[in-house]
Amino acid sequence: KGEWDKAFADFAEALRLNPKNADAYAGRGLAWFKKGELDKAFADFAEAMRLDPKNADAYNNRGEAWTQKGELDEAFADFAEAIRLRPKFISAYGNRGNAWFKKGEWDKAIADYTEVIKLNPKLAKAYNNRGKAWFEKGDLDKAIADYNEAIKIDPQYIGARDNLKQVLAKKHKRK
Repeated sequence: KGEWDKAFADFAEALRLNPKNADAYAGRGLAWFKKGELDKAFADFAEAMRLDPKNADAYNNRGEAWTQKGELDEAFADFAEAIRLRPKFISAYGNRGNAWFKKGEWDKAIADYTEVIKLNPKLAKAYNNRGKAWFEKGDLDKAIADYNEAIKIDPQYIGARDNLKQVLAKKHKRK
């Protein structure tokens, strides 16, 4: 909800009750990340991982922070660790796909978005994201198919509709 003061108060109380609560550090790190306080987020993610080296959420969330910071190699390492720890971690695959997209590695992005779709074929956003990667790669027909699937799953998905319009316009220009 973006009610940071309340969230930080709750995390402070959780850590007062149990200073070794890795999930509280990971959660507070995510709140810092969403607030845009990356240094504080990195510190909390590191503490969560120190307390619980198997905390896949902390690795995934730190990967998102690295991606936002533009440190993609660090992000890929964290996403890979999150996936190693939790092989069916949908968010980690999707976030790594977003990082590959940011790097312009369309095939790797498509592979990660495809994994998300295999794990949950009802995620419209995964089809939309894969459609964007297909579009960037130049495969307009596959992009159209993915945007249509996203819209079929969520008829109110404006982003997918806008993306579909864009690819259809480009395809029409090619004729």
